[in-house]
Amino acid sequence: MKKTGKSYFIQTFHINGILLFTSMILVLVRVPFKIIEVSLINETSPSLTEYSKIMAKVLGAISNTLDGMIVLSVGILLLLVVPELITRIIQDSLANWFHSIWVSFRLRKFLIRQADHEGEGIFKLEQHNKAIRKSIIDVRKKKITYIVKLPNDVQAQKLILDTKEILREEISSRFPDYTLSNFERYKHWLRIEGTKMR
Repeated sequence: MKKTGKSYFIQTFHINGILLFTSMILVLVRVPFKIIEVSLINETSPSLTEYSKIMAKVLGAISNTLDGMIVLSVGILLLLVVPELITRIIQDSLANWFHSIWVSFRLRKFLIRQADHEGEGIFKLEQHNKAIRKSIIDVRKKKITYIVKLPNDVQAQKLILDTKEILREEISSRFPDYTLSNFERYKHWLRIEGTKMR
């Protein structure tokens, strides 16, 4: 572990999410292009034959570009994910990898704030929620690490710092077999670790 507590899983989590999302969008864009391309190739009307051929070539070139982008994004995703999966299989378990992803999203949902009766500023809430959406928990057999980036805005930081105990209790309830440390701050990162008791 580095001083900030960023494991390989934590370091690549957001990048993997972006690559997965990009790949899905590219596939969704690619499908209609392919359908239109096939329909143009099968066009039988004499008056549209030349136009169909030109458009089919253009769409074919676009489709090929999209295919290349899909292969590239999926390839990079696999390059980043496979080492983590191999490490998990050898040293930990794949179940903990899936559990880390699942709990990360559950904790984010738990901590996202809506405007309340106290009239919290929109900007402050946006900064708070943006930071929370980047929080990650890494679950291992003997150790868990939760890390959240603190926003630059002082008021937004205060919102996160004020919820430390609530968050600690939530993590503790999800992982009763782990003893949790106090929150530690490293520059713009807040971290808490848990060690398995048995």
